[in-house]
Amino acid sequence: MKPAEQPPVTVVVPCYNEANRLGRIFELIRQAQSRNWEWLFVDDGSSDSTAQDIRDFAKTVSGVKLLSLERNSGKGCAVRHGLAMGIGRLVGYVDADLAADPLLFDRYSEDQTLLDGEEILLGIRVKTHDGNVQRLLYRHLMGRAFQTYASLATGLTVYDTQCGFKLMSRERAAELASGMTCDGFAFDVELLMLAKKAGLRLREEMIPWEEQGDSRVRFRHIIQMAFEILRIRRALGPVRDS
Repeated sequence: MKPAEQPPVTVVVPCYNEANRLGRIFELIRQAQSRNWEWLFVDDGSSDSTAQDIRDFAKTVSGVKLLSLERNSGKGCAVRHGLAMGIGRLVGYVDADLAADPLLFDRYSEDQTLLDGEEILLGIRVKTHDGNVQRLLYRHLMGRAFQTYASLATGLTVYDTQCGFKLMSRERAAELASGMTCDGFAFDVELLMLAKKAGLRLREEMIPWEEQGDSRVRFRHIIQMAFEILRIRRALGPVRDS
């Protein structure tokens, strides 16, 4: 990537103690060098070698950057910082485990409604007979229960707020990041509520999803998310579909 060239896409990758599974995304980035994307890793105060591994990798390929947060604050904090710093025409985020393929963003790199900041693209995980979504049944059911609660609490009617696959214009990413306050796993709900309050359309797209097995979300996090959503609802008020 030339120094003055704006990348078509910035991919924000929040990381916390990911040293044992960075190899897959490093290999994907090597194979995707011709796209000239920005890959912005945000290390959320990892206690393992995550940050150093990313620094070492960034020396071998172009377009890879690292933002290191001093202490572990939560995934929402990491994503918020990444959205604010991305320089691509479009800025999106995915999980480091590659449950969703970030190269799917390529389909939308010239999408004018996204580039104009009229919409946010959000991937949704819909279990169908074709097996494109590989997810443990109990996680699927827990996710559906959470979505029902989130919808009732906030007025959001999207199918899947929590899917780690979202894309928006650089300007919208910075604008929404400036209003985000949630450091935990409920940050997606806050992001989408802020987007609706700003008049953006939420475009839902079914995507393939391959769960990697060692989810960081535990039952205690679900309880924390439920209370966090109530806090967000009090701060922002309910949203209404237009």
